[in-house]
Amino acid sequence: MVTAAITSGNAQASDYWHMREAGEVRCYYVINPRSRHGDWALREIVRPAFRALRSEHGLSVEPLAFGRLPAPRPGLITYVVYGPTDPLLMSRDEKVYLSALAAAGVRTNVVSAYELAPDGSDRPGYDRARTAVPELCDELDINVLYPDELDRRHGIRTNTWQDVYVNVIGETIRVKYTPTRSLHPADTAVWRRLGAEHAGEIAELARLHREHRLWQRKPWTDGSILFAHDGYWFVSQTVTDKTLMTAADFDLVTSYDEGRRAVTYTGPRLPSSDAPEYLLLSTLLSMHGRRPRLIVHFHHRELTRGPHHRELVTAGTVECGQFAAGRRFFAELRAKSTDWLIIREHGMVWIGDSVAEFEQFVRRVLG
Repeated sequence: MVTAAITSGNAQASDYWHMREAGEVRCYYVINPRSRHGDWALREIVRPAFRALRSEHGLSVEPLAFGRLPAPRPGLITYVVYGPTDPLLMSRDEKVYLSALAAAGVRTNVVSAYELAPDGSDRPGYDRARTAVPELCDELDINVLYPDELDRRHGIRTNTWQDVYVNVIGETIRVKYTPTRSLHPADTAVWRRLGAEHAGEIAELARLHREHRLWQRKPWTDGSILFAHDGYWFVSQTVTDKTLMTAADFDLVTSYDEGRRAVTYTGPRLPSSDAPEYLLLSTLLSMHGRRPRLIVHFHHRELTRGPHHRELVTAGTVECGQFAAGRRFFAELRAKSTDWLIIREHGMVWIGDSVAEFEQFVRRVLG
């Protein structure tokens, strides 16, 4: 039975006005009592992830019994990691519980455990996951972590502790740079000029996000867009609904400092939490060739987590929201000799010069 109650709510723009501190977040883990892999997952996935999170970001975790909801704590972000479970065989009780967590405003990530065949391969029917699991995520308003790990010792396709580590950060702290807002009249004038200049292109990008469903969970939390100029950038803000965005949802970024992890911007809301890596990627590309005019980070059900184009998937998970991730993306793009790649557990990146080029790419790749 699900017990306790919290005011329902989704991410709001006010959640992302500033960097979050560890004290603004509380994390729980719920072990699926019906899973024979529960003790192993706690020992090998959940606890190592939170040891690293506590050491590096100050985040701690508490156990929560299956069926319980965290006690109401207004003003805090509440996160739960649940599992292990097979999303294709999830019981009604699990669905009811996970749905209740989401309705209470809890950000919930699920550790997967798909049983393997005796020879260590995926069982027949596993390919259903590429469509069934995103539909389940939509139905329950949760995030099922993509299972790249084949653990033949335990006979399951599952996640690693690094997967949980990366996803906890994305769901909680998220903004990892130090923002400085500029109100200088000259910056404000440039911000307004670029808003007018890019209004039509942003409307076209919104149309493409609507038509091709270029998000994994919610269109206002997934993705980031950057227009590059000489000396500054026009970047989408945090909590921007990509299907409805306008130029008012973009900031002018005048400078950044990788060493200080700092971004200076003009606009009403913080730049995207993923801005650091794309600012640095834009600079690195300009240093080794020609700066692309447009970078689009987006998600897609089948490509982000499906079997297609796996040769373009990053070798490991990448902690996004950091400048260092931009260096990683630059190296991967050069090594793969491509203008796009798939970030393991974090969507796709395309680089180019125009929205028309991006539309051609989307229609070619998505069909």
